Amino acid sequence: MIVVENRLFVAEEYADQFVERFRDSMGKVESQPGFVKFELLTPANADTDSYISQTYWESMADFEAWTDTEAFEEAHSDHPPKEMFTAPHELEVHEVAFERTSE
Repeated sequence: MIVVENRLFVAEEYADQFVERFRDSMGKVESQPGFVKFELLTPANADTDSYISQTYWESMADFEAWTDTEAFEEAHSDHPPKEMFTAPHELEVHEVAFERTSE
């Protein structure tokens, strides 16, 4: 399994609008083959403007296939105002080495 993380730096005055943009995008990725789950992490304190969107995929091939779909294009077609972000986003992909869950 892989995790695709996109760290986005959001201006404080756009925080609520930013979260709603992701909430409104429901249905774009959930039906894609290999998709496991999506999480949007928001700052827990005022010391950062860093938000992280995480998608979990069964494989890198599944994620790459998603990026070649019309649903992907649609999900990324409504560009936000440039002022929403305080810095360029940072994309990272990680393999899940192992996981633990509560019993």
